[in-house]
Amino acid sequence: MAISGARPAGGIGIFGRPRLRPRTVAPPRRRPAAGRRARRVTGISGALVTIAAAAGLALFYLSQSSHVAATGYEIAGLQAQLAELRAEQQQLVFQIGEARSPAVITRRASGQLDLIQLPAHAVTFAKPSTKTHR
Repeated sequence: MAISGARPAGGIGIFGRPRLRPRTVAPPRRRPAAGRRARRVTGISGALVTIAAAAGLALFYLSQSSHVAATGYEIAGLQAQLAELRAEQQQLVFQIGEARSPAVITRRASGQLDLIQLPAHAVTFAKPSTKTHR
């Protein structure tokens, strides 16, 4: 029984779409002489352009990766230098603290500078003033 408005018999594909039938008409043939030669030249120049682009990208990648590696080495060197400077700073802070201690000052004054400690009665201090200034 035929139904008006029915689809052609090709079968129904996935999701209700009709399957397309293969094309039975052969495409027209082209002349082989000039067309193929032009296509080969285009193919060769296209291949050369592709090779040049790939070589350019490879050189760019290599330059970037070597720059990143060199920067990494520079950072590692600077971190090592920073660690050395911090250790030297800690050593200097220790030496300053040691040089400021009263025992070291007394020993240095008597040993290197040949100074002696004054007796207590030789030192007099000024008495504070009782007058107030207006």
